[in-house]
Amino acid sequence: MPLPAEQERALVLHVSTSVAGGIPRCRGVVGHQGAWDRSPTERAGLRLSAAVHAWCELASLLAVDDLVAAGDFLVTGDEPYSGLPPLATLEQLTAAVRAYGSRRYARRLRQALALVRYGSMSRMESLTRLAMQAAGLPEPNLNHPVFDEHGTQTALIDLAYPEFKVGIEYQGDGHRDRVQYRNDTARRERLEDRGWTIVYVTADDLRFRLNETMDRIRTRLRQRGARF
Repeated sequence: MPLPAEQERALVLHVSTSVAGGIPRCRGVVGHQGAWDRSPTERAGLRLSAAVHAWCELASLLAVDDLVAAGDFLVTGDEPYSGLPPLATLEQLTAAVRAYGSRRYARRLRQALALVRYGSMSRMESLTRLAMQAAGLPEPNLNHPVFDEHGTQTALIDLAYPEFKVGIEYQGDGHRDRVQYRNDTARRERLEDRGWTIVYVTADDLRFRLNETMDRIRTRLRQRGARF
């Protein structure tokens, strides 16, 4: 699951025991006692939290938006590109939250679950969507396919309003690669030929220019006839 940098870099292992067991104490280990009622899975002889249960356990470490980004990944994976099924379904995630009950952080889990969507294919796409919704913008379609006149798919737009042909694309640092830049340029031209206007968003836009960025999206939508 995609996590904030602080958790991605953390060199600790979280280990849970039943109520009857003692709290694990060891260098590099964060111990937990009283694991909630769920069945672990097993990999290479290790008993592990299943993906949906691990997501619930992350509620003790993550804010709501970060939980949503991780949940989006669980229910989407890269299926829109590869066709491979994701690690979980939204129904399975919902069942895990229900089983979690009223334990600590349950409210945070329920808030995040209500915002999890199928279709987001990166953590920053998820955070961009959440920022848009918080700014009062309509909820966009996620990884919306665009087809040419022959019916061939030519693009997946990160966040899209197909009714108004307005798209929002998150531009990570990988888009600065020379080959990727050239591909992006050709892709942008193809989208414009199909009548789309695209707003490009970077990490700095979300961090330092959030209101301005939301206004840019709002303006493009209203220029195309949106009323909200």
